[in-house]
Amino acid sequence: MEYLNLLESTSEQVRAQAEGNSVVVSPTHVAAALSGKAHEVISVAGYPTGRHHSLIKASEARLAVYTGATEIWLAVDPQLEDSNELLSELVAVREACPQPVKLALIATNQAAVDAAEFAGFQRIVLHHAKREKAEPTDSAAPAKPAQGVRSALPTVDFDFSG
Repeated sequence: MEYLNLLESTSEQVRAQAEGNSVVVSPTHVAAALSGKAHEVISVAGYPTGRHHSLIKASEARLAVYTGATEIWLAVDPQLEDSNELLSELVAVREACPQPVKLALIATNQAAVDAAEFAGFQRIVLHHAKREKAEPTDSAAPAKPAQGVRSALPTVDFDFSG
């Protein structure tokens, strides 16, 4: 399935481009996507750096679900490899978004993927650029996943560069 990246779009742009599409938007633009008649609305939490406090991520996710998102893609700190900290963060977001909301992890390393599988996430999102680009130098850019990340969960390739 193709997902339209509207993460950097204004609410007006989201409304105009959403119709009939499966879209990925910031938590504050979920309502705009729904009013634009999006087919499916996915939102993010902790995006783009993953360095938000876990309660902030849980709040972002809950806001998105409350306003109509059916799936949340969670960004985690790429330098965080402590399995207990990772699991605690993932469980906090799951508690904020009970079933049937789907949860996906934006993969950055194998430890995060393993924790997501254990925490009951439904899929893994891999950063995929559709065109060749130089590596981003902006510290706010999402981290690319570590090479060789493996998961038993379904994966989604997504171009976060827009």
